[in-house]
Parts: sequence; structure tokens; C-alpha cells
Amino acid sequence: MILPKPMPAYDFRNEAELRAALEREDRNNQKLTRDVVIEGRRLVLVSPDGTRFALTVSNAGVLAAVAL
Repeated sequence: MILPKPMPAYDFRNEAELRAALEREDRNNQKLTRDVVIEGRRLVLVSPDGTRFALTVSNAGVLAAVAL
């Protein structure tokens, strides 16, 4: 995230906008205290030789790895 340069003097409105932006961005971060849920995205793993694999799961809970 790139934050704007600070105002030369304190400005309540600017401070409120900055805090709102930080809170918005923080909601997009994974939290160590919560489960990691990936929905509508792929989990891509890279093998030691650099091959990329996308993991999928079926409705029966079967995992599969597909080379990308």
C-alpha cells in the first residue's frame, strides 16, 4: 500500500480518510487468528523444480493438483 504524504498541519478530515483507508485494506489481509478460506480463487503451489500446481477440491472432499 502506498500512503499519501502527511499534511503539513493536522487535518481531522484527512486523518479520518486515512484511517478509513487503512481499515479497508486491513479487511483484505489474512489474519493469523482466523481460518484461511479460499473461495472463488485458486491455491497455487510451486514445486522445487518451479512447476506450478493449482489445488482443487471436489464436493466429496477429494483433493486434486493440476499442473499449470
